[in-house]
Amino acid sequence: MNQLDDSHKGMRENIISAATEVFSRYGFKKTSMEDIARALRMGKSSIYYYFKGKEEIFQAVVDREANLLRVKVKEILESGLPVTEKLRSYVKMRMDLIKQLSNYMEILKNDDLMNLELTEKFRKKYDDEEITIVKQMLEEGINRNELKVKDLNLSALAIVTAMKGLEIPLVTSTMGVESLNMVIDDMLDILFYGIVKR
Repeated sequence: MNQLDDSHKGMRENIISAATEVFSRYGFKKTSMEDIARALRMGKSSIYYYFKGKEEIFQAVVDREANLLRVKVKEILESGLPVTEKLRSYVKMRMDLIKQLSNYMEILKNDDLMNLELTEKFRKKYDDEEITIVKQMLEEGINRNELKVKDLNLSALAIVTAMKGLEIPLVTSTMGVESLNMVIDDMLDILFYGIVKR
């Protein structure tokens, strides 16, 4: 039984890997189950044994990409850096990784992905997760007496909203890593220190 489970899991992983490349090349809308089956050199009906349809495969692809982000986030959260440096590292890593994760990015920018309701469900899941991560860092900063935050929820939402505002320009621009880091540093300086001269 265990060998069967491993075999099932292995086949699902193969489908997700092949689908990741196909979705990256054609986008969600233009990708068909036939395209995924062709990339795997198997019949379309075989894929339906493991997944209900294209949406479920795409969800698995995006989840895998999001997991890459989670692993890197965990490393940052567990580092001994001051909280302001953790936030900087988190934002830079996130922006850099998102530029590479084309399928994850598609759900962030494409309102016509499947239908709006399903797209919003995807987005809400990842938005809530990000707000929780940022809130955790802010809380740590308060406890370490590194930050003064009036409203944790509102501050976390502001930081996540600012990051999201940079996503589309980042992905569509030819901005290099150095330029991107300068933009992120400027944004974080405004968030950390404000714009009012004291």
